[in-house]
Amino acid sequence: MASNSGVYRYCNFNFNLTIVFNFNKKTFLWVILSFIVFTIVGTLSHEIGHIAIAKYFGYETYLSYGSMYHLPKDYNQDKNVIELEELEQKFQDEGITNIEELDKKVLDHYNNLVAEIQEKFPNNKTHDLLITIGGPVQTILTCLIGLFILYFRKSKHRSDFKFLDWLGVFLALFILREVFNTVTATLTMFISGSTQFYGDEFRTSSALGLNQWVVPIITMLMGLAVSMFIIFKIIPFKYRFTFIVSGFIGGILGFGIWFGFLGKWLFPEAISF
Repeated sequence: MASNSGVYRYCNFNFNLTIVFNFNKKTFLWVILSFIVFTIVGTLSHEIGHIAIAKYFGYETYLSYGSMYHLPKDYNQDKNVIELEELEQKFQDEGITNIEELDKKVLDHYNNLVAEIQEKFPNNKTHDLLITIGGPVQTILTCLIGLFILYFRKSKHRSDFKFLDWLGVFLALFILREVFNTVTATLTMFISGSTQFYGDEFRTSSALGLNQWVVPIITMLMGLAVSMFIIFKIIPFKYRFTFIVSGFIGGILGFGIWFGFLGKWLFPEAISF
């Protein structure tokens, strides 16, 4: 088969899943770079989804490179909290790891501090659930924005992509996070035997009284459906093979770079957000 782009092989799969095995170095490199950037952006924006809900409920929020946490307003300024933190730091400095070994008077004081803090700042399970859901919802909403751009641009009818077409593709593929999380948890279960997971989707399932795998599997299937649509309906044939290969490599590199060293370097400590 003659082609200016270097076709090595042409295969038809069921369901009209067609791949032209082209390899374009320029496309390969910039798609890898794009996946690295969007992996980082996707991670941070996911955490900002949690933060947005926490802010709505009036919490103080803190952002790290791969997580966030929230505290009730004025929590860090509370005198009991300050005293408790100082006490725990003292235990750490003295190498005390089991508080049950403490002198009864000290232990009673410690437990009283904890009880008073819990009474003053009670945990709100509804807030916690909605804040947990905020991350995946942000990821899915970003995906929908990407799909809207692709629909508006009529990208699946284009043989040559412009900037907005590619932007729509990468935004829509934010939902690959849902696939990655569930697949990673599955591999972890088989490799290490872990049975309890603490990702957003797993925690949401448990909080709703469902089997912990229900929400992760649903969101994974959503991610797979969108990914198949993007790859086999939106990406032009001439880019498809290069996109699959470079996307796989770029996603792994993005995760490794961000969680391996760059995120820790940019966020040595969580920042108030």
